[in-house]
Amino acid sequence: MERVRFIAHKGAKILKVDLSHSTSVEENIEVLDQARKIISTQPKRSLLLLTDVTKAAFNPKGITVLKEWSSSNTPYLQASAVLGVGGIYRIIYEALVKVVKREIVCFDTEEEALDWLASR
Repeated sequence: MERVRFIAHKGAKILKVDLSHSTSVEENIEVLDQARKIISTQPKRSLLLLTDVTKAAFNPKGITVLKEWSSSNTPYLQASAVLGVGGIYRIIYEALVKVVKREIVCFDTEEEALDWLASR
């Protein structure tokens, strides 16, 4: 399964970054690095981004990398949505939003997130 890929939804091109069910923080860092390379090639304020963190592996290093990644992506994003934010992930999410100072909308299902992103 490709963890970073563009998908089409209701005429919109959306970049999905899939960290769900990852087995290690190192795996997440590799995925985020791959995504960063793609994101940096996009025009400013153009990208629709869906990040799935459902049951992803995290530790303090991984959280730091995720914050840095999110901050570096901000200039390229038109809208950003996230899946899998519950329990401890909610604390990480709230800290992340404060650091990056932009809206990242949480959704319970991928379909809801894709619909919202496609409407931006």
